[in-house]
Amino acid sequence: MPARDRKASTISPQMDLAELDSQEASELLAAALHPDPKSGILRLSDQPCLILRPEVIVSIQKQLEQTVGGSAKGILYLAGERSSDTGLKFLGALTSGVSEPLTMDGAKRIIDASALTGWGRTEIIHFDPDRGRFTVARHNSPIAKAYGPSKKPVCHFLAGWMAGIGRLLVGKELLCEELACVAQGHDRCE
Repeated sequence: MPARDRKASTISPQMDLAELDSQEASELLAAALHPDPKSGILRLSDQPCLILRPEVIVSIQKQLEQTVGGSAKGILYLAGERSSDTGLKFLGALTSGVSEPLTMDGAKRIIDASALTGWGRTEIIHFDPDRGRFTVARHNSPIAKAYGPSKKPVCHFLAGWMAGIGRLLVGKELLCEELACVAQGHDRCE
């Protein structure tokens, strides 16, 4: 295995992340990760992070559903929406920055970095900025896969996150609703 280049902690804006093979993606992430065992801090491109299994998020979600019922969906949605700004900074740091206002090119970089960090592969199906509408599909949602079978969509956090990113893309508040989910037996979440 080649030595890691600790200075290569970000990704060139010219690099097409969707075209990386598994080995290249592993090397890129390894170069961007900076663990400090003494302090217990892990950084990815100088942004604090942690490695968390999707089941942890799903356990919190299921406990919220048991405790507060239908309000859990709104809580998780708002958490996703409110974390989108910092998520954009985090993923932007990994991809050598994403400028605001967010453009379609910037959105593609965020989608690619999101896939690289394990959040599934998002695809923009439809984009109409004049009407403030867009449709996305997410393949391999870690939340849907960890949640297991459900009669209703379960990716409330990710729906909120997409609404927050969409707001940055179209310049106005959006409401994002998951209509189909892998947890319901669909091939992808939409």
